[in-house]
Amino acid sequence: MTTRYDDIATWYADHIASVSPAEALVVPEILRLTGDVKERRVCDLACGEGHLARLLQQQGAQVTGVDLSAALIDLARQKEQRRPLGVQYRVDDAQHLSTMAAQSVDACVSNLALMDIPDLVAVVEAVKRVLIPGGSFTFSVTHPCFQAPGAFWNRSEDQEMTRVILKYFDEGEWRSTNPAGVRGRVGAHHRTLTTYVNTLVRAGFALDQMSEPRARGPLAQVKPEYAVVPPFLVMRWLNEISV
Repeated sequence: MTTRYDDIATWYADHIASVSPAEALVVPEILRLTGDVKERRVCDLACGEGHLARLLQQQGAQVTGVDLSAALIDLARQKEQRRPLGVQYRVDDAQHLSTMAAQSVDACVSNLALMDIPDLVAVVEAVKRVLIPGGSFTFSVTHPCFQAPGAFWNRSEDQEMTRVILKYFDEGEWRSTNPAGVRGRVGAHHRTLTTYVNTLVRAGFALDQMSEPRARGPLAQVKPEYAVVPPFLVMRWLNEISV
């Protein structure tokens, strides 16, 4: 099965390696909310070329990275061969996690990937199955309130930036008008904040923490719009409730 990321795998890996402003803003928050991972079994869901998986492994976790893109998993394995850390990589669909046993991990993480996946309910159910009771699910997504179909920036004469949202309630697949970015190349599945929260609550997860990282200092100089509205949403949920 060929995925959209198979077609851009090399470009995407180079994009991540360039330490893009998006990664610089969101990855520290993912790591902070995930917390202490020493000697914990962690699944990096839709791990791509393995950037986050490697960081977690370096912090003492036992990481399994899964992704539907065989091309990205191949790149991740090549990096593991060049610099062995102990990360295990598998080609697997986040909507099923068929290669992973029930209650086999202490935590799941996912960085800017849930928007790529058509069936959010299936992903959440798969994560709940592989997590131990009390395990955590920490993920980041493009902020559903501000990264919506048709949204755009306005800059006034005095250089004040505002975000214009046109179709927040129109859930479904969309593609950014920026052809040079990830969402311009592969698109995304837009969902409201209500959909994200209610899907996890109905599956038996309890919200523990959330963050809307804001650009500051040098990063705000590079991406001033990231200091105006949060481009990303990071949430940590606990598998505490039986349903």
